[in-house]
Amino acid sequence: MLKQSGHAKELGSRPRKANFIVQVLQNRYIYLALAPGLALLLLFEWYPAISAFYNSFFLWNGGKLHSFVGWENYRYLMQDRAFIASLRNLTIFLVFRIIFQTLFPFLAAELIVNLKSERWTNWWKVIFVFPMVVPNILMYLIWRFIYNPQVGVLNKTLELFGLGDLGRAWLSDPVTALWALSFVRFPWLPTLQFLIILGGLQAISKEVIESAKLDGANWFARIRFIDLPMVRGQLILSMLLTAIFLTQRFDLFLVLTDGGPGYSTMVPALHLYQSAFNFLEFGYASAIGVIMFIIMLALTVLNLRLRKGDL
Repeated sequence: MLKQSGHAKELGSRPRKANFIVQVLQNRYIYLALAPGLALLLLFEWYPAISAFYNSFFLWNGGKLHSFVGWENYRYLMQDRAFIASLRNLTIFLVFRIIFQTLFPFLAAELIVNLKSERWTNWWKVIFVFPMVVPNILMYLIWRFIYNPQVGVLNKTLELFGLGDLGRAWLSDPVTALWALSFVRFPWLPTLQFLIILGGLQAISKEVIESAKLDGANWFARIRFIDLPMVRGQLILSMLLTAIFLTQRFDLFLVLTDGGPGYSTMVPALHLYQSAFNFLEFGYASAIGVIMFIIMLALTVLNLRLRKGDL
């Protein structure tokens, strides 16, 4: 009987395999059309990731020096003061920016959704989306001028209000440098997160909102009991995207402070860049990249579990 049941399973699996092959043959042109995109994805996305993991076990200068060192790069990471400081700085920076880059887009989206004039609604959407076309490097240079200790807008404004004693070299002071970078792009209205949250609010049924108004719910009660639960998934997605984008970003820190003074504004992505291109430690930089990948993978898994309500 056991042999018969095993034989029956084998016979049952054959039609499934045959059906799969038939489906592939029937849709062969679609698969052929997808093949170039898949090849490019493997070449420019998967191969660098696998290569980074492989090279993280080597002492490699990007050239002929390529000696196997095992877990040495990862052991050194745990003792590297710059890397440990970068993780601490990244944690502070992420918590601060995730809170405000979710709160402010949500408030802006709420205000736009509640506008009664469709014309003004469209104009405000354009105003909030327009910063997307401004190059990041230009934005950073403007903020570097704002923080300039001699002619910067911030110190001059403090002097104007008689608070000149509070002025300082914001980017050169280890106490204020990281917080100064955290305020770059104030009032923190990233376009993608704003559009995600706005789309979620606009998808809420008007009947639900009208029912809440008939029950006497005010604006605050509607946000608390209707809007927030209904856009919970979009808010979580917005926070995840913010975390991933900022974890990978190093241009802000490179342009404004280059990780200084000391290690007060060092982040893992900038440490990776400097290790690879300033000191030619590509194997060590690959190990940093693997750790960053693990961090972002953990954030992604956490997002999926939160959206399913498992946590």
